[in-house]
Amino acid sequence: MGLKRKLVKVMAGIARFIQYGDLPTWYYEKKGMKIGKNFCRQGCTKFDITNCWLISFGDNVTVANKVQLLAHDDTMVEELGYRKIGTIKIGNNVFLGASSTILLNTRIGDNAIIAAGSVVTRDIPENCVAAGVPAKVIGKTDEYILKNAKLLKEKHNFDINYSVYGKINDAKKKEMQEILKEDIGFVKIKKFSAEDN
Repeated sequence: MGLKRKLVKVMAGIARFIQYGDLPTWYYEKKGMKIGKNFCRQGCTKFDITNCWLISFGDNVTVANKVQLLAHDDTMVEELGYRKIGTIKIGNNVFLGASSTILLNTRIGDNAIIAAGSVVTRDIPENCVAAGVPAKVIGKTDEYILKNAKLLKEKHNFDINYSVYGKINDAKKKEMQEILKEDIGFVKIKKFSAEDN
């Protein structure tokens, strides 16, 4: 990686910390957290800074806004003088939904989707969708994708110009609000990449 690119990465990390209180991804890596290729981390995410070397991510993982990973549990520190710790292993092609929490001693299998707001307290098998508090398997990933692909054909689709990545304006916002009064739709967006971290 060239000097200019490293500098940009450091500056982006500092900006992320100032804006969201997030430590930059490279900091966690330096402390021992394992991160695979094509890692996409959105804002306000927290990884266990005191035990981040116990956390690993496979390839093609997306961590949505406000996700938290805790590889420790301090509930017995006062009584026992010890902190409970355990590993967290996130497989390949995993999506961790917004505001989900992943607790110690858990494994999330390849091709899994964790729904927004879920709390993962036990292992989630590969190719599953899990949701809830505590998170439970509610379906298979391929079935979820097929269901949404069908909805994509049936519902209203907006092009990228109806998003923050395009040329959204007040007229388009109003049009979108009117169309979505009674139903869902889909909007084209750019794919997030590791460069967005």
